[in-house]
Amino acid sequence: MTASITPSQWLSFIDREYLGSFVRDGGCAIKFAVPLDEACRPELFDGLTRLAGQAGYSVAKISAAETRIHMADEIFFRTAEQVPWQALSRRFLAKLAADSGYEWTDDAEGPLYIRLAERNQVDPQMLLLDLKKAIGTTVLKERKLSRDFRFAMTHLCTAELTGGEDGATTVRILTDWLTGRNKAVSAVKPYQIFRKIHRTTARFFFQSMVHWLRVTAYPGIVILLDAQRVTLARDPDELGLFYSKAAVMDAYEVLRQFIDAADNLEGFFMVAVPDVGFLEDHGRGVSAYEALKFRIFDEIHDRNLVNPMASLARIAAAHSGE
Repeated sequence: MTASITPSQWLSFIDREYLGSFVRDGGCAIKFAVPLDEACRPELFDGLTRLAGQAGYSVAKISAAETRIHMADEIFFRTAEQVPWQALSRRFLAKLAADSGYEWTDDAEGPLYIRLAERNQVDPQMLLLDLKKAIGTTVLKERKLSRDFRFAMTHLCTAELTGGEDGATTVRILTDWLTGRNKAVSAVKPYQIFRKIHRTTARFFFQSMVHWLRVTAYPGIVILLDAQRVTLARDPDELGLFYSKAAVMDAYEVLRQFIDAADNLEGFFMVAVPDVGFLEDHGRGVSAYEALKFRIFDEIHDRNLVNPMASLARIAAAHSGE
């Protein structure tokens, strides 16, 4: 039997070596945790959620039963749904205000720029002009953000600053676009955005989103991907997505792309949790897609000791050896 590691031991290592240092410092890692016993699955997800939250990361949970993970844009949309876009805009504005010498306030109601002006005893229009200029100078010139993403964040920050019905409309339109609720480019053209978010462009938006999270509020993002559904060989009667053989291969290709994009994803940690068929099923498991297998499989390994830094970890309630 292949050597395995217990959930608590693996989680402790992930917390210490990745969440506590490597990823926080801007690193990227993609891990595959395969429960040899399905009873370990809830412990993995609960433990990762708790540790990531305690370390201050943004956490996104994605299930292959509900999201078509063989499409990169769908993974982006589901992640974007769990990102607090308005809170990020407000955090960024607080940094800009401090850099511009203004004292911050979250008190009272009404447009943010008016409240800031009252707090700092300056003319509201002067403060508005000052912070709008700061938004344009910092966000629009941030080259680690793709062009369309830069414009989206610029308008979100401006809308948060000005408030009112126009601001609320801007926030709704842009967040609908970011989360895939409205994929039509025509809706965001007034904001100087001209590209759709689809399977080809999604990786650029993903990289931008991860960088924006670090710029505004978080040390990074942790994505927990429940991939159990992918290796299911027959379409079940219950609700949920079913993956054809072609879709399975596409899903593995998307995961391969995440691995190869590691240099462009700072502060990013993804854990994919398939079922044991990922290791054993030669038709729908990782062996069917060598481009991914060669990147994660530990061809050389100890008979009894697990390398906790390996891309692929076999998780069991108790240690096992060959």
